[in-house]
Amino acid sequence: MSQERRLGLLMAVTCSLLWGLLAIVMKVVSEEVDSITIVWFRFTLAFSLLGVILSCRDRRRLGILLRPPLLGLLAALALCANYIGYMQGLALTTPSFAQILIQLAPLLLAMVGVVWFKERLNRAQFVGVGLTVIGFILFYHDQFQAQVVAGNVLREGLGYLVFASIFWAAYASLQKHLVQRGCAPQDLNLLLYALPIPLLFYWADFRLLAELSAAQWLLMIFLGANTLLAYGALGEALKRLPAYQVSLIITLNPLITLVVMAGLRGLSVSWVPDDEVSWLGYSAALLVVLGITQVLIRTDGCTDQAS
Repeated sequence: MSQERRLGLLMAVTCSLLWGLLAIVMKVVSEEVDSITIVWFRFTLAFSLLGVILSCRDRRRLGILLRPPLLGLLAALALCANYIGYMQGLALTTPSFAQILIQLAPLLLAMVGVVWFKERLNRAQFVGVGLTVIGFILFYHDQFQAQVVAGNVLREGLGYLVFASIFWAAYASLQKHLVQRGCAPQDLNLLLYALPIPLLFYWADFRLLAELSAAQWLLMIFLGANTLLAYGALGEALKRLPAYQVSLIITLNPLITLVVMAGLRGLSVSWVPDDEVSWLGYSAALLVVLGITQVLIRTDGCTDQAS
């Protein structure tokens, strides 16, 4: 295995771990701060930190803000829509539900990989699509029966998560295309973080931020830093690996969320969000991950399109 491929795998695993923790912290913060304000703050902090880093290395790299590629602007809009949709879906549901249902995103990315990046799938991988759909249905049924949130609220949250998944697949596909054409991943991320800041500024509630406690500010800072580190790692991974391999690894992040949530409940942590998953739910979650793994796993018939 080449050094570039090993680095790509490390970056994808890092992204998966960060996203596994993200939903839990976001759910805690959403009890005090609205979705738009959280999203605006995450982009603002990530842009500020990355801007300082790139300025210290080479100020010319900030030129992408003055001459942004059109597809880069579209990717930024898609990522912004993903953030808002996911945040709204998470606020209405639970961390476990949001993390399982958002796995529709890498599944859609794999389908885009087949159409756009010519990453062929075999018959067994299409069977994985069926397994994933069954897993989604069973997990939704488990959460509906658990009644942690009302059924109509759960359905509304599901709609937001499907919306978020579609736009994440659009963002990741555009980023993959731009990286393959020579755009530096971190330069592109700077643009992705910059555009939503003025777009969401009007709707951000700064009074809520002023009223946060020190502990809540630490959680907000974690969310912003998570954005920088996770999407930075994702961009580097997409540069070195095919889209389906990156999707395969980041698909593991809901299992991280489920394990951490179960551990927190076992420790009777007072601030842990309401979240109840039965053995049927855990089995369904595993089926979702296994199904997507079957779809995304590399076979001899696949073509490596990584640049």
